[in-house]
Amino acid sequence: MLDKIRNNTQSKFAKIVLVIIIIPFALFGIDSYLSSIGDDVYAAKVNGESITIQSYQNALNRVKDQFMNQSTPPDPAIFETAEFRKSVLDGMIASKLVAQEAVRANFVISENQLSQYILGMPGFQINGKFDQEAYDNLAMRQNLTPKKLDELIRKDLAKQQVKDSMNKYIFVTKEKIQKLVNLAYQKRDISMLELRLDDYLKKVNVTDKEIRDYYEANPSNFIMPDQVKVNFLLYSVAEILPKVKITDQEVKQYFEENKAQFEGAQQRRAKHILFLTDSDMTEEQFNETKKLAESIREKAIKSPKKFDDLAKEYSKDTESAKKGGDLGFFSRGMMVKEFDEVVFDMNVGDVSPLVETQFGFHIIKLTEVKGEEVTFDSVKAQIKGEILYSKAQQIYAEGAEEFANLIYEKSDSLQPAADRFDLTIQESQWLSLDTATKFFNNEAFAQAVFDPEAIELKNNINAIEVSPNNLISAQVIDFKPSAPRSLDDAKNEIKEFLTKSNAQKLMISDGEAMIEKLESKNKKVEWIDELVIDKVDPQGISKPIVRAIFSMNQDKLPSFEGIYDPANDEYIVVRLNDVISDEVTDNLSIDIYRDEYVVALKDEIDNAYVDDLRSMADIEYNPQVIQYNN
Repeated sequence: MLDKIRNNTQSKFAKIVLVIIIIPFALFGIDSYLSSIGDDVYAAKVNGESITIQSYQNALNRVKDQFMNQSTPPDPAIFETAEFRKSVLDGMIASKLVAQEAVRANFVISENQLSQYILGMPGFQINGKFDQEAYDNLAMRQNLTPKKLDELIRKDLAKQQVKDSMNKYIFVTKEKIQKLVNLAYQKRDISMLELRLDDYLKKVNVTDKEIRDYYEANPSNFIMPDQVKVNFLLYSVAEILPKVKITDQEVKQYFEENKAQFEGAQQRRAKHILFLTDSDMTEEQFNETKKLAESIREKAIKSPKKFDDLAKEYSKDTESAKKGGDLGFFSRGMMVKEFDEVVFDMNVGDVSPLVETQFGFHIIKLTEVKGEEVTFDSVKAQIKGEILYSKAQQIYAEGAEEFANLIYEKSDSLQPAADRFDLTIQESQWLSLDTATKFFNNEAFAQAVFDPEAIELKNNINAIEVSPNNLISAQVIDFKPSAPRSLDDAKNEIKEFLTKSNAQKLMISDGEAMIEKLESKNKKVEWIDELVIDKVDPQGISKPIVRAIFSMNQDKLPSFEGIYDPANDEYIVVRLNDVISDEVTDNLSIDIYRDEYVVALKDEIDNAYVDDLRSMADIEYNPQVIQYNN
């Protein structure tokens, strides 16, 4: 295994297709969903231990949500591929292997360790203290008892111990890091020029004979695949949204009830004097407390500068009293409702009337305001949009099952569902399986459209949610079987391909000839770019080109290299003038690089460890599950 680790650490660290593969050890990761709910059908078996269909489905949904909640979500079509489904299942298998190893190696988490960990988890903290309700709510959301959640966390901690035992001996010398940093910041003094494909396209003339010869030599490239034409019906939030109506009163009411979420930009600072009351007080005691509070309020109004002294003397909020009643800055919604409403309606310097809350009577003095108050008019459009979308989502959720049932029960026509939900039946163009997958953004639905039974019987395709809030069904109305394309039909496509291909060959040939002449000093050129680059600051040069430049021969300078860049359809001629190696002394850069290197090394060790466990394990996949599209 160590040889494997050493080899891996010399290569690119992050060799991962999907994020899920690198988090088999993450607490509250996929393995937190591995609770069986009585489903006997397995997605995979690991050393005889099943990963259930239900747990696998939960994991798929969780990973989808994680991806879709990113700032730049991926194409939802990726979630429908067998590769994605297998990657999630592989992540679950990795987690299961580590859990089994934790049991085998007798990694035990004591009650005290478990308790201390849970009490310190940030997700369960409110005002710096553990909140049992937050913990119980998480358990409820995952359909678990608190005790079951305890056990899942215990298992995750045990797996973490396995990981830590693998990584605790990682040691990287200062000299090693210094060398790596120096290499990372090593500079290249280069000159460049570009040969562009557009300039060579004009030089290429493709004859009819070349087109015909290519057509006859590559018959398999010119087969028209099976094609269908379909009617389809989309039930979606987007279709519902224009039909939703709301009133200005609803918008205003929403604003008043949810002011806190719109007031994040403004904060207020206030002082208060608190007079405690409680339900055990007699009416006489209550009235005496109120009377005292009123008298102190009058003193505060007459002598505003004495507010701090009054707070120190009379306030029962002992912590703020020490600071003259100062509560610091807070946003709307952070204080109890009665307090909040008053303080956010005050001007700086004002002393409030008595404010009664569940704690007692408050005298409030507003001392400072920062940020801007959000007005109703400024957020009206935003609120309206949120309400409209929320209502549309609710209508969609309430009608989705009925839509799917109508599609199934009235299988000979889309019209009943269209009439019920006021939708328009649409007709597609001719679609191949590939174009249908892109058109519907869903591989499984496209496969269903090309099912022989759907083509023959022309019944409705069962409704599938092809993406969040988008249910679709279709009905095949026409079919064209696979057939060879004619030369006339493919002629323009072939001409375009051959033109570009020949232009590329000509461009690369000219570039290689230029380099040969430069190396023999038989050619002079006018370099268009002369610059110094490093891997940290590549001056806008693409990563493939940078990698090629840093792989150029340094033994004899200047050296020359030709690099074909397919992304930009150009051939780059590079002259390496000099290699600049300065020792990096910036401690921050060194520390950052060390941390990144150690993390990457840990990932490599974790991955190599899991690979070893896999090699010794008995793993059985259910292939139908991987191919199944949910």
